[in-house]
Amino acid sequence: MFEIADFYGYCRRNHVDVIPYVGIPHPGATIRDGEDHAVFLDFSQIQSTRLLRGVCCHELGHLATGALHKVDSPYELAERSEYRANRWVAEHFLRKEDFQQAFDDGCREIWELAEYFEMPERDVQAALQYWTNCRGIKFHMA
Repeated sequence: MFEIADFYGYCRRNHVDVIPYVGIPHPGATIRDGEDHAVFLDFSQIQSTRLLRGVCCHELGHLATGALHKVDSPYELAERSEYRANRWVAEHFLRKEDFQQAFDDGCREIWELAEYFEMPERDVQAALQYWTNCRGIKFHMA
């Protein structure tokens, strides 16, 4: 499971600046300038530790995959970058084995899974959809 320390450790090892910044359109954003990367976090939009975990985990997905896009490019789609970052999160922090363990422990609803993983519901939903719709995993319920 993801820990915020995973995000900050990656950023420290890879010389990625983490910058608090109020006023960006989303709670977090990753940018690249040449070979340099930075993650901007708008803490005015991050109301809970669970949301912070989700934002940091997602931005780590962008950093690890290089799934970034130019804002004004007609050729690079934001959806493609988002999909790649979400897929990486599922494969590294919301793995199929983790979901199976959560189901074995009695979780059935998205809100229960979100509490189990201490992640936002939308991130858990995206990972679950990845495993079931894209990878064809059929989870068994205990």
